[in-house]
Amino acid sequence: MKTETKVLGIILIITIALLFGGIFLLSRNSSGSAEERVAQIDYTKGQKIGSDSAKVKLVEFSDFQCPACRAAEPVLQRIRSTYSDRIQLIYRHFPLYQHQNARRAAYLSEAAGQQGKFWEVHDKIFETQTQWSNLGNNEATVLFLDLAKQLGLDEDKVKQEISADTFKTLIDTDIAEGRRLGVNSTPTFFLNGRKLNLQNFNDLVTVIDEELKK
Repeated sequence: MKTETKVLGIILIITIALLFGGIFLLSRNSSGSAEERVAQIDYTKGQKIGSDSAKVKLVEFSDFQCPACRAAEPVLQRIRSTYSDRIQLIYRHFPLYQHQNARRAAYLSEAAGQQGKFWEVHDKIFETQTQWSNLGNNEATVLFLDLAKQLGLDEDKVKQEISADTFKTLIDTDIAEGRRLGVNSTPTFFLNGRKLNLQNFNDLVTVIDEELKK
């Protein structure tokens, strides 16, 4: 009986090991294929550079106060200048709750967008990120209004729109869309609906080139 018990015990252990091994492999395969799923994205929303008819659409969910988003900017600016109308870059807001000035910066960018200068202000906000990230709300607003003035915006109108939370619904809509798509960090990129898992930001150039060859 003792021998039979040992044999049954060994069989049971092997069975459990195989079972968990199969579950592990299945979960790995599932997570790997998830990145290939094409998400349904509303391309009518967001701030855009490039033609609506472009073969490649690159959507970025970003936070103006996020250091990683700022680090991605040199590559994104290179992409904007290199690919011209062959791709369309779409910026969507995803201000993280721990970044107290991120939403205010998003308001500034959208106020600039109303005056046809979203991308100019977008670039300037990232360029000056270290200057305003740790400021209080009032100090940050003063700096943002100064940026607006430097770039030739109607300062009074920008001030009114920021104070009135004019773009709250727009920002909230972007956040909700990001969450629906599984965004939980910034920056997060979608290339023609596929969520990208990047090792470094230079990989963006590689995946865009591959997509353009299809």
